[in-house]
Amino acid sequence: MAKLPTRLAPLVALARLHWIALSAAAGALLLYALAGFLLVPHVARSQLSSYVTETLHRQLSVGEIRFNPFTFETSISQFALAEADGAPLLAFRHLYVNAELASLWRRAVVLKEVQLAAPGIDAVIAKDGTVNLGQLIPPSTEPESTEATPVSIGKLQVYEGRIGLTDHTLSRPFSAELTPVRFTLTDFKTDVDYNNAYDFAATTLAGERLAWSGGFTVQPLRSQGQFSIERLRMQTVDSYLYESVPFRLAAGEASIAGTYAFALNPELALDVTLPSLRVRGLVLAERDDRAEAPVKIGGVHAQGVTFSYGKRDVGVKRLDVTGAQIKVTQAADGSINLMQLFGDTAADDGKAASAGQPRAATDASSAAPDWLAHIDSINVTDAAITAEDRTVSPATRFDLAPLQLAVNGWSTAAAAKMQVDADVTINRSGKLLGKGTVQLEPLSADLAVDLAGFELPVLQPYLDSSTAMTLHSGKLAVKGDVSYAASPESAPPLKFRGEVQVAELRTTDRLVKRDFLKWRDLAISGIDFSQNPDKLTIDRIRAREPYALVVISQDGALNVTSVLNPGEVPPPAADGSKQAANATANATGSPPFPVRIKTVQVVNGSANFADYSIEPSFATGILSLNGTVTGLNSDLASRAKVKLDGKVDKYAPVEIAGEINLLSAALYTDLSMNFRNMELTTFNPYSGKFAGYNISKGKLSTELQYKVEERKLQAAHHIVVDNLEFGDKTDSKDAAPIPLKLAIALLKDRHGVIDVNLPVGGTLDDPKFRLGPIVWKAVLNLLTKVVTAPFTALGALFGGGEELAFVDFPAGSSELPAVEAEKLGKLAKALVERPQLKLNVPLTVVTSQDSEAIARTSLAAKLPASEEEVVDDAAKRKLVAAYEKAYREIVKSAPQYPPEVKTGKDGDVDAQFQFLQAALLTSLRPDDSALQALAHARARAVQDALLTNTELNPERVFITAERSEGKSQDANVRMEMKLE
Repeated sequence: MAKLPTRLAPLVALARLHWIALSAAAGALLLYALAGFLLVPHVARSQLSSYVTETLHRQLSVGEIRFNPFTFETSISQFALAEADGAPLLAFRHLYVNAELASLWRRAVVLKEVQLAAPGIDAVIAKDGTVNLGQLIPPSTEPESTEATPVSIGKLQVYEGRIGLTDHTLSRPFSAELTPVRFTLTDFKTDVDYNNAYDFAATTLAGERLAWSGGFTVQPLRSQGQFSIERLRMQTVDSYLYESVPFRLAAGEASIAGTYAFALNPELALDVTLPSLRVRGLVLAERDDRAEAPVKIGGVHAQGVTFSYGKRDVGVKRLDVTGAQIKVTQAADGSINLMQLFGDTAADDGKAASAGQPRAATDASSAAPDWLAHIDSINVTDAAITAEDRTVSPATRFDLAPLQLAVNGWSTAAAAKMQVDADVTINRSGKLLGKGTVQLEPLSADLAVDLAGFELPVLQPYLDSSTAMTLHSGKLAVKGDVSYAASPESAPPLKFRGEVQVAELRTTDRLVKRDFLKWRDLAISGIDFSQNPDKLTIDRIRAREPYALVVISQDGALNVTSVLNPGEVPPPAADGSKQAANATANATGSPPFPVRIKTVQVVNGSANFADYSIEPSFATGILSLNGTVTGLNSDLASRAKVKLDGKVDKYAPVEIAGEINLLSAALYTDLSMNFRNMELTTFNPYSGKFAGYNISKGKLSTELQYKVEERKLQAAHHIVVDNLEFGDKTDSKDAAPIPLKLAIALLKDRHGVIDVNLPVGGTLDDPKFRLGPIVWKAVLNLLTKVVTAPFTALGALFGGGEELAFVDFPAGSSELPAVEAEKLGKLAKALVERPQLKLNVPLTVVTSQDSEAIARTSLAAKLPASEEEVVDDAAKRKLVAAYEKAYREIVKSAPQYPPEVKTGKDGDVDAQFQFLQAALLTSLRPDDSALQALAHARARAVQDALLTNTELNPERVFITAERSEGKSQDANVRMEMKLE
């Protein structure tokens, strides 16, 4: 081999060195390439698998891992991380990362491009609140670095992603899935105040679309941008809020679009603006009830919604609610479906939940300012509310449709007032308008209301539960201003000024199937009502064609009581003193509610009264009742003027006039009631039952005066009965046990008129005081007194007193003394004035008294007249001799003295005289015919004395056939006459 020139040796050596260097470099590069392309993926796979299985205790599946050591590009395919049980955690189809070499000298993570294809994330929240993804990061044992490594990404792109979420903290686990998910991050840097642009979009399996784009900075952490949610199904929201809200979001779709601004530096700041938020077809239903949903809303549109966490403010410019259909139902047990729908136990649950919270959290929250919510304008259109009350039977239903409502200025701020304007149609015919201001805290309202055409029969089920009345017709109208203001220091003040009208009211009594209460029109105008201070003032009450029916049923029950309080019987008073005490307390205790009614007018009123407790039944009516009551006032010193007039049964005028405190009638009443020309035959049922006779004819006129002052009654009844004639006897068991015809005859004058004054008095505090029974008792007492002492009654009218019934004769004589003749003259005059009375003059003797008087008179005729006084024995013997002579003439034999009577010169003259006198009087006693003749003579004497008054018809004075035994009166014989 030839040698190189010496001069080329250095060049060869240099070339050899270059070759060696190049070979070494090539070898190193080859080794670098082999290590990058082959070793790095292998090591990465090994380390990754070891970390997952040994540290994370999870399962890992990785497809191909590639690394380009020259371009720093890395790609991983078919990556899948699963739980130990195989449940998926993280996965992606392909990951591409293009790192920049500048990361080495910039001491930062610089990525030119990152692409993630078909990633899948399965996030699971366990029952204890832990998240499976959070467990992939083991706790660090090294202190955190205060300086983070800068990161720069030219472009990050995620596409065809999927995010799954399962939340087991709920009683019903919530599951949701977003797919496909797309995310783009452009020119990302962690530099201070560097704004990074992003774009996120995702779709749920239900077709709900979420779009989110904008920018954010890492240092400090803040973001701003815009977002939108389309076709968000309310069922999706409901499945997650199952335990947070008591109701079920059964249907509806929402669309949301807005902007936001977020910052954490270091306080949280979040502001959200939603130009438009729409919800269509919203349906709210009860959780566990598959019945028809009670709330359906066609559309909700919120405009200009703002949310500020820092200001703690939520605002809405305009809220439109259209086509709402709400069904409110009160069940038989009193529960209300909407209360159940929105959770009436939420407050209690909240208390229970807050009880377990730390005290510090409670204190912190209480120190934070309150949130403010406000809506500038709320408009509810074409709404319909159906309210059904099943606590009554049949159930009552109110249809409020269409309903229009406008609210301006709603706010939760203290003392904030909002303007309300409502227009509601009630059951198709009624109309309610309301307009004014309302304040929520403290609650107050000032509204102008106008209700017209409200049909009252819809309230019938409520009447069924408390009355026996059927409401057939009636329209209610209310117009005025209402104000209410809650005040914690006193009773809530309530005010109303306006008018009320009820037209065409008609009710019937279900017991008798007849009209009970009705009127053409009842108008109450000028109402001024308030509470705290209490006041009720009414300018005018006008009742046009009012009518009422008052009926006493066969069992004696009053229909007013039976209709308004069916099945209820008021408990008896414990004792009179208790009632009196209550009455006194009412009169002197707390003042009554101040009421003042200026005028009450009745136009063409009427009423019917029927009493079926008697047989035959009684019925009458009041017609054409007109008049006024002015100056009604609850003031105890007030006096209302009453002026009413009408007719009873068409032809009997009725007048009622006077002064009364109708609202405190027990304290003052001065009232007169006059009834003229009333046909007494109308009262035949009562006459037949209580008097025992029917009335064949007669007229009644009464003047009644009632005066009550300080609960003490003084009443006067002036009763005039004209030409009363009784008919057939009824044999009533309830008839008064008195000779009624005699009483009437005593009271009726020669012109056929009975004129009686009946005073009645008493105290209203007496629990036994009842005016009707007291008046009847007074009448019955009058009649009883008249018939039990008829001559006393005549004597009181015409003089002579009770002695008119008696005529006193000397014993044994029929001669009428002058005093008795004068008395009989008065009796004759009284009989002339009472033409229906008949007098019975009895055949009267007192047998023993008259017989002795007649015998003595006969004996005196047989004895010689002598004016000498018998004082000595000689005179006595002379008198005994005269008596013995008379004895022989009368008895036709000599006297036979008993053995105990001594005769002769030494005989007992006094004993002889007594024997002879007794024997002669016995022999001279008159027989019965003589006594009968004496009785007739006396009766004739009385009759003759009476008939000296030629106006007295002899047919009215009767001498009775039977002889009666009279009475001895001051040595005279007394005859007692009878009237009938």
